[in-house]
Amino acid sequence: MLAILRAATFAASAHVGQTRKGLPDPYINHPLRVAHLAAQAELGEDAVVAALLHDVVEDTTLTWDDLRLAGFTERAIALARLLTKWWESGDDDNERDKATYYARILADRDATLLKLLDRTDNLQDLVRIVAARRDFAEKYLKKTRREFAPLLERCDNTYVLQAFRERLTALESALDRRR
Repeated sequence: MLAILRAATFAASAHVGQTRKGLPDPYINHPLRVAHLAAQAELGEDAVVAALLHDVVEDTTLTWDDLRLAGFTERAIALARLLTKWWESGDDDNERDKATYYARILADRDATLLKLLDRTDNLQDLVRIVAARRDFAEKYLKKTRREFAPLLERCDNTYVLQAFRERLTALESALDRRR
């Protein structure tokens, strides 16, 4: 439990001043919600810590060494690292980079579940802003269906599966209402 509190404090400090794209919410709300979902899914302490830290290196100036120096376990850091997007090509749409990224996630059960929970929270945020960003929401939904099918096939956690499907359905419904 202490590691989770330390990770929450560490992530809050790292993300201070950041907000979610298209929302006024403090960025830290996102990793906190993902961590809450991970705890609800009974994923274990390292996974909850990774949920809190999953965007720290990607979206701040901190490094993996900073996480080690802060005393987080190698397992929590490894999970956060698996979730961190990196593109050899520097191009978010590079199919080879995406394939490598998702293959690494799929090789680890906890990383697969955390990635699904991360996307679950992202889908919930999109429901809130669908009126203002309809085109983006439609593209994101299509991308989610395509890229997350293999992760859903491997998902063996009923809570994660149900939460993901509920948010996906909520976004589909929000888009349908706006037509």
